[in-house]
Amino acid sequence: MRLEIHLIQSFPPANLNRDENGMPKSTIFGGRPRARISSQCQKRAVRKYYHQYAELDPAHFAARSRNWLPELKSKLVKAGIPDEQAGMAARLALEQGLKLKFNDKNEATTIVFLGKTELDAIAEILIKNWSAIESGLREEKPKLPQKIAKAIEKALVDTGKPGDVALFGRMMASLPTVNVDAAVQVAHAISINALQQEFDFFTAVDDLGSSEDTGADHMGETGYNSSTYYRFAVLDKKQLVENLGGTEHLGSIIKAFATAFIHAVPSGHQNGFAAHTRPALVMAVVREGQPISLVDAFENPVAPSGGFSLLENAVKALDEYWGSLVKMYGEADVQYKGVVVLDRLAARLNVLKSSKKDSVEELLKSALKAFGVASNGQGA
Repeated sequence: MRLEIHLIQSFPPANLNRDENGMPKSTIFGGRPRARISSQCQKRAVRKYYHQYAELDPAHFAARSRNWLPELKSKLVKAGIPDEQAGMAARLALEQGLKLKFNDKNEATTIVFLGKTELDAIAEILIKNWSAIESGLREEKPKLPQKIAKAIEKALVDTGKPGDVALFGRMMASLPTVNVDAAVQVAHAISINALQQEFDFFTAVDDLGSSEDTGADHMGETGYNSSTYYRFAVLDKKQLVENLGGTEHLGSIIKAFATAFIHAVPSGHQNGFAAHTRPALVMAVVREGQPISLVDAFENPVAPSGGFSLLENAVKALDEYWGSLVKMYGEADVQYKGVVVLDRLAARLNVLKSSKKDSVEELLKSALKAFGVASNGQGA
C-alpha cells in the first residue's frame, strides 16, 4: 500500500534550487521549457522541516556528513577513553567497519548518511570491547580486531533504521551491505506554466564611502523566475516497515513526512526573495499497486485564460485529468482519495468535488487512517 501526495504550489520571484551557473534549474516537459526543483533539494527541505517542527523522537534523525570522526571520537572521550586513543579507534572503526577513506584533514572522502542511534551503536561496540581494541592500537600498524569491524557493519545491517534513513534510504558504494532502499520517492517539481527566466540586476553601495563616490561599489545579476509547480511524492508502507524493523513508530514517521512535504520550502536564495508559500491544492491518495503521478495533467502549459487565473485553470486541469484516468483505467486500486483547495478554487473541482475536505488537517487524518495509521500518529 502506498500513500501519494500531490501538490500545486505557486512561488513569487525565487531561485530555490540553482544549477552550476547559479540559475534556477529547468527542464523540458511537453515540448516547452519549465522551471524545476530537484527531488534532492525537496528532500533536504523536508528533513530540515520535521527535524525542527515534528513531534518525533530525535533518535530518528540522521545527517549526511564527511565529519563523523570527531562525533564518534567525542563519544569515546566522554566514556573515559584518552583523547589520542579515542581518535585512533574512531578512525579505525570508520575505516574498517564502514570502509571509509580519509584525507589529510581526517575528513572522510565521501558523505555518509548516518543516524544518531547508528553512531551510538558503533560507539557502544568500541567501548564494550575496549580492552581488545586497546592492544591493537599499540601495534606498529594499528588496527581493530576483525570481529569488531564485522560487529560495526552488522550493527548497521541488522538493527531497525532511524526514521530518516528508513524514509530516504542510503547508498554506500564502499559497503553495499548497509545500503537501504528508500521508502519514499520524490519527483522533481516542475512548473505547470511555461518557464520565463529573468535576471535581477543589483548594486551595492559603500555606506562609509565619501560623498564624492556617487556610483555603485559592486554590481551583479541573479537569475530567478516566478512559477507554479506540480509536486509529487509517494511513500511505500511495506518498505518503511521493513526499514524500521517494525511498526512501533510507523505512524509518527509517516505523519511527520506527510506534514513536512506539504509545508517545507527549499532555502535557496531566501534571504533575497523570501519566497515562502503554501500549496493551493493538496491531494492525498492511498493506493494498492503502482503509484501514479498526475504530471501529465500539465503536458500543455497552463496560463490564465477565459477569465480564470493560472491556479484556477491548474485545478481544473488536474481534476479533468484524474477523471480521464479513472475513465480509462478505473480506480479499483484506490483505497482513498481526498483533496483540499483554497476556497476561491473550489468551484473548479468537478470529478473530485465529492472528495473535497475542509482542511489539510482533516485530509491527513482521514488519509492516514485509510493508510493504516491511527489518528494519533501511532502505527495501526
